[in-house]
Amino acid sequence: MLVVPLAVALAVGPAPAAALQRPCETQAPLGPSRDLYCMELVPAPGITGVSGRVELGYAPGPFTVAVTPDGRSRFRLTLSADGLPSPSALGGYRVYVAWIAPPTMDSVVRLGAVRNGNTMLGEVDLEKFTFLVTAERSARVAQPKGRVVLRGQSPATRLFPPDLLQFAIGTVPLGAARRHEHGGSPDGDLQDAASQLSEAANADSAPRWTGVPMPRGITMLPAEMALQPEVSAWLPAGDAPPARPRELVRLRNGDTLRLEAGLVRRSLAGRSYTMFAFNGQQPGPLIEVARGSEITVLLTNRLPESTSVHWHGVRLDNPNDGVPGMTQPAVPPGGAFTYRLRFPDAGIYWYHPHVREDVQQELGLYGNLLVRPPEGSGYGSANRESVLMLDDMLVNQAGMVPLGRESPTHALMGRFGNLLLVNGEPRYRLRVRRGEVVRFFLTNAASARTFNLSFPGARMKVVGSDVGVYEREAWVGSVVIAPAERYVVHV
Repeated sequence: MLVVPLAVALAVGPAPAAALQRPCETQAPLGPSRDLYCMELVPAPGITGVSGRVELGYAPGPFTVAVTPDGRSRFRLTLSADGLPSPSALGGYRVYVAWIAPPTMDSVVRLGAVRNGNTMLGEVDLEKFTFLVTAERSARVAQPKGRVVLRGQSPATRLFPPDLLQFAIGTVPLGAARRHEHGGSPDGDLQDAASQLSEAANADSAPRWTGVPMPRGITMLPAEMALQPEVSAWLPAGDAPPARPRELVRLRNGDTLRLEAGLVRRSLAGRSYTMFAFNGQQPGPLIEVARGSEITVLLTNRLPESTSVHWHGVRLDNPNDGVPGMTQPAVPPGGAFTYRLRFPDAGIYWYHPHVREDVQQELGLYGNLLVRPPEGSGYGSANRESVLMLDDMLVNQAGMVPLGRESPTHALMGRFGNLLLVNGEPRYRLRVRRGEVVRFFLTNAASARTFNLSFPGARMKVVGSDVGVYEREAWVGSVVIAPAERYVVHV
């Protein structure tokens, strides 16, 4: 038997460029941002009449961002140059060569010979980089030795002016900045996530809130880390039954499901928490129906606060969409609501509350919906299936970082966690036979984090996403999943 652990990492990158539009050309409505995808090059001192720009083109793929499995942004570079004289006019040179390097210039990569007009330079995977065009005696030189003609830096380098950190340090007392240092998993390892935390978490002067967990070496502004939300700290408490693993519920046309939102106890990373769950399960029941089915869901609210259920991605009648204030009143503690659902489209969907998602979803109130086409799976052949919900939770040495009673503690009701969860577990593992094809239905239930998921040592093919099968399958190294997105892959 082969045990395949999941490698889950944060994918950080700019927004995607439209595949059929060129960011350096005249901008079309909703086209890619010129500032983010078009580098204007500057002539080196002593060079006149020369201009150039580099287009950071979209690297084709099935996702809305292009990154490597370890999270580096991928771009296809095209150099457009004008006014380059004969290399011999600058000295004993025969060719112009393009180079790329990280801002520290500790390693320089030759991209190839260039000329006036457009030159395709291939694909790169550097987040921040310096671009150079030099005049050289040979196109085969390993390092730039000749005269620099054009130079520029990628748009991502604009984020860190050299004096910005020093300016920010001066805006808050250094001691306060130290008290607000944050922790996290420096390498994304699920087993170590809870141990890499702030040393001050248990100190009397420690803040109630902690900042965004980041890898070591990522600079955060001390002034920003000192900000504190003006809300009361809150976490649920009280006796509750232990949470159970998710159960599969297959429903036929006309069936009724009783769904109860209530309290459960969970043990995570050595600590016990009172959390929320549907039917005592984390994640909530996996609901499987056939396309075209209609079912009834009877929701009962056993939580200490109002709630609802939103059926994310499902095309249904507006009164059943689960958005308080728009499609229904919020269901009060002890109250009930009846949803009548129909499923016109096959695919993988999920359900969650639309009342204080920053609290209720963060505490585990979510589950998956799998809608099958009548003729079968529709995704091609596989030996087995596994439905995975990806999530994260923010903890420190004292336990879960409190939530806000009056309002969310983080912008857009989302906060990054440092304990990564797969189906509610920090150490999810699946035993498979070598050579088997496993179909994974993937859902990102985190409120803020984009996951970049890979299966080291195994090939992965994307076969579908939110609402069904792709027309063209694609082999990929990893799957980039933003909050609430779903993908279907064969591994």
